[in-house]
Amino acid sequence: MFNQKNIITAVEIGTSKIAVLVGEVNQEGKVSIIGFHENPSNGTVCKGEIVEMDRLLAILSETIATADQAGGHMIGRSTIYVAVTSSGINSQQGEGVVYIESPDRQVSENDVSNAIENATGKHIKAGLVHLGTFDSFFSLDGIRKVADPVNQKASKLEANIHLLYGDEKRIENFKSAVYAAGFDQEAMPVFSPIADLFGVLSEDEKEHGVLMVNMGAGTTEYIVFHNFGVMLSGVLPVGLEHLANDLSLGLNLHINTCRKLLQEPTIAEHQRSGAGYIQIQEKNLSGGRQVPLNSIEKIIDLRLRETFGIIKHRVNQEGLYHHLGRGAIFTGGAALFEPAVKIFGRVFEVPIRIGRPFEPSGAVSALENPRYSTLWGLLKCGEFNHNTASGKNETSLGGLLVNGLDNAANSLFKKLGNIKKAIKF
Repeated sequence: MFNQKNIITAVEIGTSKIAVLVGEVNQEGKVSIIGFHENPSNGTVCKGEIVEMDRLLAILSETIATADQAGGHMIGRSTIYVAVTSSGINSQQGEGVVYIESPDRQVSENDVSNAIENATGKHIKAGLVHLGTFDSFFSLDGIRKVADPVNQKASKLEANIHLLYGDEKRIENFKSAVYAAGFDQEAMPVFSPIADLFGVLSEDEKEHGVLMVNMGAGTTEYIVFHNFGVMLSGVLPVGLEHLANDLSLGLNLHINTCRKLLQEPTIAEHQRSGAGYIQIQEKNLSGGRQVPLNSIEKIIDLRLRETFGIIKHRVNQEGLYHHLGRGAIFTGGAALFEPAVKIFGRVFEVPIRIGRPFEPSGAVSALENPRYSTLWGLLKCGEFNHNTASGKNETSLGGLLVNGLDNAANSLFKKLGNIKKAIKF
């Protein structure tokens, strides 16, 4: 019985927290949480990048050990996924063309594979590592866009592919940290927005199109998903920590005071009550200090509008706004900050919702906080991987193709539908 357990471990090394989630996939292919723990990062990570490895390893090792204990000491048997992000991750679109040579002009699995190969054949620059390849869409005769072209008739097939690349040293830092913290195998790096797709989006949103933005302490990631394909993704090295720093500098307050303002409902409560000032207490202020609410609001508005505006510009630049049939999703720690949610809605001017970890049958009660969207998504990514390898997937991300790192041992994913090709992170 012990040998039949399928254990998945998800690791998130973020600017504000180090978190580990352990799950077990049952015989029906559903993952359930068996262990969880988190600790503050304590300055070991900045803007999604590891800056103090030794201290990080101490925190990560303790986090893993506690989660492992809660999970019945099963981590050693795990498949391990680690979320990666940073300004060193970039994306681009690739296009590959094949001409259909069969007499009946019917697209085959081999035609699709060849088109994808042609689209992904670009040379990777030195110092970069391939993080993933994802279907965007296929085009038949340059006219019809489809998610799955197999068995359809055409003279020409074009594959439009979303390619992800990361700085090799930065990605290796994430993998090395997990390995050094006690795992005897390599972790599979997953770009954070890809993990979010598995943990936050509904099938309806995947089909009809949505923009998802995850703002944490040190980074803001975004992704556009439409017709089960990745159309755009990216990361900005800006998060709530930068907003706290803006408030600290602009209002001459200690940064910890500003962090507290962003973590607690104080600002939103004062906005609702119509109060003009917020009473601030600091150790060096014996009687406290009244800070105009209007001043706080202006600083917050400037930073967030600038950040969201960059993403909106990129979506518009790629002509993707009309693909957002289900609007936009805001997740991550900033989704708990009510003023940020309001500004998010004003900037994007589409229907929005807060992205929380969920199952099709309902919320994930233990992790329903948007702070855990990526962590839960990693676990669901592992569930998807396990079920695809064992042939249990019936519905999924549709045309999603994940192709990745240069270690053949990581070939765990297979493309759903009709392309029988091993793929990997």
